[in-house]
Amino acid sequence: MKLKKNGTNGVEILIVEDSPTQAEKLRALLEEHGYAVAVAPDGKQALAAARGRKPTLIISDVMMPEMDGFELCREIKGDERLKDVPVILLTSLSEVRDIMKGLECGADNFIRKPYEDHYLLARVDHLLMNLELRKSQKMRMGVEIYLGGQRHFITAEQQQIVDLLVSVYEEAVHINEELKLRQRELANSNRSLSGLYHVAEGLNRAVSEREVCEKALEHAMELPGVRAGWISLCEKGNDAFRTAATRNLPPALLGEGAIEGPCECRRRFLVGELDRVTSIVECERLKGAAGDTHGPRYHASVPLWIGDRSLGIMNLVGAEQGLIREDELETLHGVGHQVGIALERARLHEHLEKLVAERTEKLAAVNRVYRVLSGINTTIVRIRDRNELFEEACRIAVEDGSFRMAWVGMFDRGAGRVTPVAVRGEDRGYLESIDLTIEDVPGNCRLLAAALREKRDVVSNDIEHDPAMAYLAPQALERGFRSVIVLPLVVDAEPVGVLALYAGERDFFDAEELPLLREMAGDISFALKHIENEERLNYLAYFDEITGLPNRTLFSDRFAQRLSAARHDRQLCSLIILDLERFRSVNETLGRQAGDELLRLLAQRLKDGLDETDVLARFTGDCFGIVTQRTGAVSLITKALNQILFRVQAQPFSVGGKELRVAAKAGVAVYPGDGEDVETLYRNAEAALRDAKSSGQRYLFYARQMNARAADRLTLENKLRRAVERQEFALHYQPKISLITKRITGVEALIRWADPEAGLVSPGLFVPVLEETGLIIEVGTWVMRQALIDLDAWCSAGAEPVRIAVNVSAFQLRQKSFVDDVRKVVEAREDLAGSLEMEITESLVMEDIEENIPKLKAIRELGATVAVDDFGTGYSSLSYIAKLPISALKIDRAFIMNLADSPDSVSIVQTIISLAHSLRLNVVAEGVETAEQEKLLSLFRCDEAQGFWFGRPVPADRILESLRKPA
Repeated sequence: MKLKKNGTNGVEILIVEDSPTQAEKLRALLEEHGYAVAVAPDGKQALAAARGRKPTLIISDVMMPEMDGFELCREIKGDERLKDVPVILLTSLSEVRDIMKGLECGADNFIRKPYEDHYLLARVDHLLMNLELRKSQKMRMGVEIYLGGQRHFITAEQQQIVDLLVSVYEEAVHINEELKLRQRELANSNRSLSGLYHVAEGLNRAVSEREVCEKALEHAMELPGVRAGWISLCEKGNDAFRTAATRNLPPALLGEGAIEGPCECRRRFLVGELDRVTSIVECERLKGAAGDTHGPRYHASVPLWIGDRSLGIMNLVGAEQGLIREDELETLHGVGHQVGIALERARLHEHLEKLVAERTEKLAAVNRVYRVLSGINTTIVRIRDRNELFEEACRIAVEDGSFRMAWVGMFDRGAGRVTPVAVRGEDRGYLESIDLTIEDVPGNCRLLAAALREKRDVVSNDIEHDPAMAYLAPQALERGFRSVIVLPLVVDAEPVGVLALYAGERDFFDAEELPLLREMAGDISFALKHIENEERLNYLAYFDEITGLPNRTLFSDRFAQRLSAARHDRQLCSLIILDLERFRSVNETLGRQAGDELLRLLAQRLKDGLDETDVLARFTGDCFGIVTQRTGAVSLITKALNQILFRVQAQPFSVGGKELRVAAKAGVAVYPGDGEDVETLYRNAEAALRDAKSSGQRYLFYARQMNARAADRLTLENKLRRAVERQEFALHYQPKISLITKRITGVEALIRWADPEAGLVSPGLFVPVLEETGLIIEVGTWVMRQALIDLDAWCSAGAEPVRIAVNVSAFQLRQKSFVDDVRKVVEAREDLAGSLEMEITESLVMEDIEENIPKLKAIRELGATVAVDDFGTGYSSLSYIAKLPISALKIDRAFIMNLADSPDSVSIVQTIISLAHSLRLNVVAEGVETAEQEKLLSLFRCDEAQGFWFGRPVPADRILESLRKPA
């Protein structure tokens, strides 16, 4: 302990504080105000010091080693020589027992930590001033206090109790003020969120520049700290500004020209300094205005921007004196971006409408081309899809413009070829006879090549005698073509496609019509650019700009779709959250560009290692999400996880000439065990990721049971091997019904496993294990053989022969021995080979089309037929479908399920039926569950249907009953 005097007032204060920093701070404060100060580091030393030299006042912390503040106070008050020394306890007053212990030990005052200097000095002065008063008022009194649910009886001097109660009351008032401040801040935050929502909502509905500006200011007034504003837009080329909208301006700024002319914010804008929201203090426009400005002479200038371009300024005046807070300024920066996007969109829309009006007025006298141009421009305004735009352009050219043929092709610069994407008119194989390349090879179209190379329209007004058309003239004249023009479609100074128009007259494309046709091609090119811009804006709303992967918004939507399908099919669905380790060091060491390149390379490597049905997204920073339904067996998700993590760290990434190796941690949540909605699964997967990081594991499943299921999977695999040996499998059959005769035309064989311990087991649980272990080869062959045995038994029992379909797995089809396995089964029952039908999913057929076509042809030669299952869910090329040796298409149940409620499903189903019939294929609808679905499919001329509406899968002996009688 040390004593340091300062001044001559004779007051000595003992500070008891175990924190040297806090003790020194309090000592300096008291000495500055003329008190002599002694410092003790704990209660034990303080008691000894007080007994050695009686202080005037003691200020003690509560929490200390050796002896706390309460015990020190009790010792002081129990000492006859020291009991009149006032004691101030420094405490948080966080609990009721702190207050009671202070009263019981005889403390004279409380001061809550952290304290304000002026308050502590005031309490010290108060106690010192009342020392003599307290000596003369030694009357003690008892007080019964009901506090914290208990009664306490305290005996103390009257002034001591009053001081303590005053101290507690002052602290309560102080805490109440803090709560009010937090309440105001929360209210401001809620108001900000509401204002931002209304700004975005209003901008989405605005279609003109004026509407955008008016809506922006209207809803900006809802933001806290904003009461007035105006928007100035910069005119291109002359650095001039024009006022686009105002709101709640004070009288001094309402006069003509009051907010025009140069000012600080416009000067900063023009020199490129206004790239963030800026507070303009002592604004010369407000300061120098002639009249009432309602007080404020400042405003916040919000740049209106999109990309690297600034479009103007939104100036907002605060509601009170003082600058708008920094957090509010940051919010306003985002508002400026939203307004910039809306302005750009509105300008594109207005410009497009202006073009349509101008072109329509100019072409009033040109009859045929006018109709085409007018129709196409109207289509441009209405349509936002490229293919639909091209189809409509060709249709209008032929139907309204009386051209013999029109077609649009897209140009692949890398391949140097044009691919037709829309055609209307007298084609009849004409385009197939042309080599649509820009290379100088026999059979190419020289006009097409010149149009693309030189980016100009190329005309042949006399096809019959034009040397450039000599090779194509016979086919053209046969179809009535006499003149042709090839117009390049150019976007950003680069050719992206062509529009070709064929007329039945010579010299059709004269000097009067050529400018109009060029403008028409320009309008289509402009529309393509506009569609590209819209797609870009939409893309950024749902995709990560760095990696091109879905962002969390789109990922959540796709995840929800996967959950819906998993719920419908009663399957499992897994969410994997992947986090890179030490990624921040890459940005800090090599720069953000290197970090971005690493993210792009990692995203591509992850995509290459995932199935087509998996969903991959980048959330933020170095965090990725994956949704996979490869969880029929637990080992599959474990295997997939190991493959993903292996791909991440197996090979280094080459970034900026350096090789970087990275590692990752993963957390997994599985539907439905770990949650039944997107947010719950997100939360649980993130919890698993946190545990993986803290425990050092490469990955962890959220549910502890998942780790135990790996052992269960081995048990299941062993049981399946025994099941194959003991022939525990059986076939159930589901009927296929003719929608014309309503009779059974075939059945689908569905495998079931009669586990002696668990009973019937769902195929979704054991078929993936059969595939992974290779047992599917033996079991798949058994299914084909048993199906023909059952069919033979039905025929012997008097039933008419029907087609019997069996499903072919991916593992089976990929085997080189697949055709030989089928041959062995068929050769054993050649009389029934024509009744055997192989069902192969669309995605599986298209997986390796060139290799699968010969296999399917070989099966057809054996007498069996082939049907494409789950059609409509893959990405089939129509040209390949036409080449496939198949006899039927099965429409996926996903389209049938929503048939009665979804116009899109109706269109898809009708298209598939029409496509199949044009290819002379039978059409089967699967998953029919209602009478309404059956009725619609009959109206659409679907051939057959199957589903619970007609019958559930049943054992072989029960299906025989249905085969003997009409359905």
